[in-house]
Amino acid sequence: MEETEEEAKGEMDGKNPKPCSEAAASQKESPGVVSKKQRSHVVVITREVPCLTVADFVRDSLAQHGKSPDLYERQVCLLLLQLCSGLEHLKPYHVTHCDLRLENLLLVHYQPGGTAQGFGPAEASPTSSYPTRLIVSNFSQAKQKSHLMDPEILRDQSRLAPEIITATQYKKCDEFQTGILIYEMLHLPNPFDENPELKEREYTRADLPRIPLRSPYSRGLQQLASCLLNPNPSERILISDAKGILQCLLWGPREDLFQTFTTCPGLVQRNTLLQNWLDIKRTLLMIKFAEKSLDREGGVSLEDWLCAQYLAFATTDSLNFIVKILQHR
Repeated sequence: MEETEEEAKGEMDGKNPKPCSEAAASQKESPGVVSKKQRSHVVVITREVPCLTVADFVRDSLAQHGKSPDLYERQVCLLLLQLCSGLEHLKPYHVTHCDLRLENLLLVHYQPGGTAQGFGPAEASPTSSYPTRLIVSNFSQAKQKSHLMDPEILRDQSRLAPEIITATQYKKCDEFQTGILIYEMLHLPNPFDENPELKEREYTRADLPRIPLRSPYSRGLQQLASCLLNPNPSERILISDAKGILQCLLWGPREDLFQTFTTCPGLVQRNTLLQNWLDIKRTLLMIKFAEKSLDREGGVSLEDWLCAQYLAFATTDSLNFIVKILQHR
C-alpha cells in the first residue's frame, strides 16, 4: 500500500511515526543487506536419520581403540570403504567433494534386516557388533571438472593437496583428504597440521608419520595413507584403488597368501592361486547367506553385503594389482 503525502511527511519530520518491524526498517535503509544475510538451505528427506558424525565416533572411541584395537581398526576400514565407494560413485559425474573432514561424514546405526536407526543416548555405539552406515554430507565446496578451484574458499588449507595450492588442480583432492582422514580416524593428528613445512618442501612418503602397529589392519592402513598422500598427483592412487585395498584388508587375500607368491614366479600360477581363493571365498559366503536366511533374527549384515559386493566383482587381475600395492614398501 502506498503512503499518503501527509504520512510520508510525518515520517520525515519525526512526527506520527509509522510502526514497522526491524526487518522492514533494514530493508528501507539498505535493501541489499537482508538479501546478503539470507542463506539458502537444502532439506533432505530420508528414512535414515543420522544423529552422529565420524568426529563424534572418533572422539568417543578413544578408549575402545586402546582396549580393542582389532575391533576398532576393522570398523575404521569398513567406514573408509563406504567413503571410498561413495566417492567412486561421484567420479563418472566429474564431481570432487573437496572438503572431506570428520564433521562432514554422518553415521546411521545399521541393524540386520536392512533397517537403519539414528543413534540415541541408550542405543548401540558405533563400535558395537554391527557396523554403522556412513553418509557423505556437505557438498558446499564440491567442484566439477570443468570449474577452476579457488583455494581461498576452503576453510582449512592444511587439508589441501599440494598441487591445488600450486596449480589449482583438484582431480585427486578427495584421495589426498581421505589419506588425512585415515590418520584422524586412528586418533592421530593431521600430518600437515603437525608439520606444516611438509608441503613447503618436496616431502616423500618416508617423511609421513608412522601409524602404530596395533592390529592386523595397521600396516595396510599405513600403506594406504602413504599412497593417498603422495605429493605427486600423477603417482597418487585412485579412490577405486583405495577401495580395493580396504576390501583386501577386510576380507583377504591375507599376507600369508602373499608369501606364497614368492614361490609362484609365473603369472599363470599366481592367477590360478587367486582364482582358487576367490572360488572358495564365494562358496563360503553363499553358505553363510543360506544359513542366515534360516535365522529370523539374524539377517544379512551390512558387512556381509559389502563383502558380497567385493567378491562379486573381484578378478585375478584386480587382486594382483592390489597385492602389488600392499607388498610395495
